[in-house]
Amino acid sequence: MDIPNSEFRIPNSDWRIFADATCAGLSVLIPLPLVDIVFETIFRRRIPATIAKVRRREMASDARRSLGRGLDGPLSLTGCLAIGVAAVRYMLRRIWRKIIYIFAVKDATMALTEYWHRAFLIDHMIRAGHLEHGADTDLALQVSTSVLRDIDPSPLMGMARQTVANVHHVVRLLVRARRLGAAEVTRSLGETLSSHWRVAENSMRETANLYNERYAAAVSARAERAGRSGIMAKG
Repeated sequence: MDIPNSEFRIPNSDWRIFADATCAGLSVLIPLPLVDIVFETIFRRRIPATIAKVRRREMASDARRSLGRGLDGPLSLTGCLAIGVAAVRYMLRRIWRKIIYIFAVKDATMALTEYWHRAFLIDHMIRAGHLEHGADTDLALQVSTSVLRDIDPSPLMGMARQTVANVHHVVRLLVRARRLGAAEVTRSLGETLSSHWRVAENSMRETANLYNERYAAAVSARAERAGRSGIMAKG
């Protein structure tokens, strides 16, 4: 599969690309432990399929499932319920941070920046054809995971804070978004991202460039290993 072009411009700030990601980030504000992670998981799992539908592109089912998982395995919904110690630590941390609401706002702000980058990177991979049937999706997923762990969220923090500040009755909002669709219900929240699109695009371009560099390096390393294996086989 070809390495995507680093010199790109996102066609437009289509809110449908970022709507489910926004709901996943805002789920952190739900004041009930476990309920928040349930909603976060629901919207996170919707992100890949929604973006593929918007771009009218096919996506391998394994890639869709993998991209719907969280980066912090033990703190995913399944992990929390399966691992007793992790679940207790999760509950204590969440309860404390919800009592001190300013911590919940801080967590939601950080989550928003991370989910916006995640949604953008999935869109970038889809447009590059890296998630289609027949593509080396394992390589693309491995590279994207490493990139998401190393992103710089600071350029988007101001927009994320403004978005969080504009949210009222978060539980009602997310229930409606789950039932009616995130893009329609949260459209007004997209105005913050759209009005600062140049800043957002510049930050996300850096994420795309990092993905491109690491993808190219991984492809090159794989080819080099294959070449050495071929030489050894002939010897």
